[in-house]
Parts: sequence; C-alpha cells; structure tokens
Amino acid sequence: MVGKAAEAKLSGQTEKIGVFEKVAYGGGDLASNLILVLTSTFVTFFYTDALGLNAAIIGSIMMFSRLADGFTDIFMGYVMDRVKTKYGKARHWMLWLAVPIGIACVLVFLVPNTGDLGKYIYVAITYNLVTTFLYTMINIPYGALTSLMSRDQGQRTVINIFRMFMAQCGSLLINAFTLPFVNAMGGSNQQKSWILVSIIYAVAAAALFLLCFAKTKERVRVSSVQKENISFVKGFKLLLKNNYWLIIVGIWVCTALGMSLGMGVGTYYAKWILGNENLAGFITAVSIVPVLVCMPAVAPLSKKYGKRDVALVGSIISLVGQVLMLMNPTSGGWLIACSLIKGVGNAALTGTLFAMVADTIEYGQWKTGTRVEGMLYSSTTFGAKIGAGVGGAVALAIIGAAGYNGLAAVQPETAIAAIKNLYLAAPIPFMLAIPVFYYFYKLDKLYPTVMADLQKRETEGK
Repeated sequence: MVGKAAEAKLSGQTEKIGVFEKVAYGGGDLASNLILVLTSTFVTFFYTDALGLNAAIIGSIMMFSRLADGFTDIFMGYVMDRVKTKYGKARHWMLWLAVPIGIACVLVFLVPNTGDLGKYIYVAITYNLVTTFLYTMINIPYGALTSLMSRDQGQRTVINIFRMFMAQCGSLLINAFTLPFVNAMGGSNQQKSWILVSIIYAVAAAALFLLCFAKTKERVRVSSVQKENISFVKGFKLLLKNNYWLIIVGIWVCTALGMSLGMGVGTYYAKWILGNENLAGFITAVSIVPVLVCMPAVAPLSKKYGKRDVALVGSIISLVGQVLMLMNPTSGGWLIACSLIKGVGNAALTGTLFAMVADTIEYGQWKTGTRVEGMLYSSTTFGAKIGAGVGGAVALAIIGAAGYNGLAAVQPETAIAAIKNLYLAAPIPFMLAIPVFYYFYKLDKLYPTVMADLQKRETEGK
C-alpha cells in the first residue's frame, strides 16, 4: 500500500520545485513576450512607416485576428485535453512549436513587394499564422502547465510569481529597447532592420521555449480521472458549473476592458492633453516598476492571508490610483505618481491570477469528477482577449465618432472630451467590479477540503 505522503508526491501535491525549474518556466513567458510584443506593439509601426501600408486596413486585420484568436484559444484547450504524450499534456507543444513559431515570426517581416493587394494578403496570412494559431497553440499549454507542475497552492503562487516577474521584465525591456535596436540595425524605416531584429528575437524565443520544455516537469498525473475523451460541448458545460472559474473570467474580462479602454487612447491623451506624446510610453513603463519591486512579496502575503485577500486589496489600490488621476489630469508628474500606485495594486493581481486559475482546475475536478485543464485555461484567456479587442476597438470608434482627425493641427472639443473620458473615467466602472468579484471568491478556504477529497478519491481509484 502506498503511503499518504507518497500518494501526495506522486500526484504533484508536495514535491518541491527547484529555483532553476521555476526560472525555466518563467522563461516561457519571456519567450512569449518576445514574439507577442514584437508582433503586436511594434508590427503596426513597421507596416505603416517601413512599408507605407494603410493604418485603417492594418487595424481591421488585427481586430479580426484578436477576435479569431479568442475562439482558437477555446479550440486549442479542447485539443490539449485530448492529446497526451509521454511528456504529459502540455510540455510537448513547446517542443513541437518552438521552431515553427520562430520561423513564422520572421515571416511576418518578410513582406514581399507584390503590390498593395498582395502585401495586405500576405500580412493577413502571416500575422494570423503567428498570433491566431501558433501563439495560441504554444501559449495555452504553457499557461496550463502551472496546474500540472504542482497541486500545492503555495508552490503554484511562487511559480506564477517567477512567471509574471520574468514576463514583466521582458515586457519592460522589449518595449524600451526594440526601436533603438531596430534603429541601430539600419533604421526603423528599413525593412531589413526589422527582419534582422525579428531573427534575433525568434532565435531567443525558440531557445527559451525549448529550455522550458526540457527543464520543467509535469508532476500532476491523475490517472484515475476520466478514461473517455470529453466532447467539446460536454467540456464547455462542465466549465459553466465551475462557479469560481466564472468569477475569475469576470475579473479577467473587467481587467482587459478597463485596461484596453484607457491604454487605447493613452498616446492620444499624452499628445493632446499633456502636450508630449512620449509620456504615454513612459507612464506605462513606470507602472511596471512597482510590479517588479512588489511581486516577490506576493508569495509570503498570499501564504499568510490567502490569494483572494491579497488580490482584493490590490484591486482596491489600483482603483484608488485610477480615481486619483481625476484630481489633476493635466499634470504628467501627477499621472506618473498615480501609475506608480496602480502598479503596486497590479503586482497583487498579476502575482495571483494565474495561480487562482490553476486552483479552479482542481475545484472543477472535485465538483464534477472531470478534469479539463486545457479548456478551462483557454476559455479564461478567451474572455480576456475578447475584452481587450472590444475595448480597444470601442475606444477608437468613440474618438473617431467624436471627430478626431490625426492629420489636424487642432482637435475639436468633442474629440478632446472623448479622449479625456476614455482615459480617466471609462476604466473606473470595470475596476469597481473587480473587488466585487473577489468578494465572492471563497476557494482559498475550501481548497484544503478539495485536495483532501481528491487525494482520497485517487487513492481509492475513483
């Protein structure tokens, strides 16, 4: 008879995870950022300023991609739950796709001179190949891997902190240095400069994905769970029975909508209200610094008070930072100070959210008897991507309807008012909803009971 300690270790409950493995796992999100930031934040500038393509058409292609990406997330989660190899359920996707996604990233910048129509077709194909398909196919299993590395809440929190710390570091560095890097290679208006940078980023991303595959381990092996494949419809119905997962989805959608409405007009606000468009990137970068500084404290605080309580306080701090912006909205220094406050709150949110998603997987298995890591995680990101896509599109549509004209020397008062309201006030209702969602999240207290019951079931072979 296998002892309880051994049972727990076999199922990924208590086995300790080394620092290098956590770093290797965090490297997967750094790799994701190398691909994602280059092919989202900077690729529009490449298309318009290096290739001279129409911004509105490029924007339409990207909007379609963002919406389609949400649906491919759900489908990929379904596929992941059905495809298992000797490596487990998640890791093998990084082995299979590390090199293909790197090649596809470079292809995005290898736009041939085939006339405008040919260029737009090429852009639509290669951009969607990277973001809608390959990025989804590698990132959904990568995210779900957290729930497969350990079932211990404390370790999941630490794993998530390593992941988000490296992701934030990567985002800060990539946003700060990509354009100088491109200019050093020959200039941002030269296609060859972007190609060279994309090759370097692609090689680094592929290497990091392969490192993540090689040095992480799937410890959670629940062999007694469902033997038959779960249909897509049944899997989706199971998700709807997971009330704590629904709460997390609500939090993620509100976060995405609030951020995308404000950030969607951030550059316009800096240009027309603050008088310096460069402040937009600086304000965003400043908000990342407290996330990096405060995130190491999230693990001990979560262990002492619970992830829910830490995240709840963080959401309130972020809300306070946003509301304070209303006091002096034309001062760049004041907005930077408010962004620092928001960053402190965001540290608690980003440091706990993915670990909480992993906890809802165990809860769903406990409640329904069926484990669906892939569909649960992918459906969560579906909500976030749709929220971000809709928020950004709505923001641009509103200022357009208000009479904004990027070529004009002076904007009408209606456009200025729309930009102010979107940047300052529009995120507040969504930020108010987040602590309400957290109030109803009680899984931290229930989790020990959930795991004890699951251990008993697995020991008994049920």
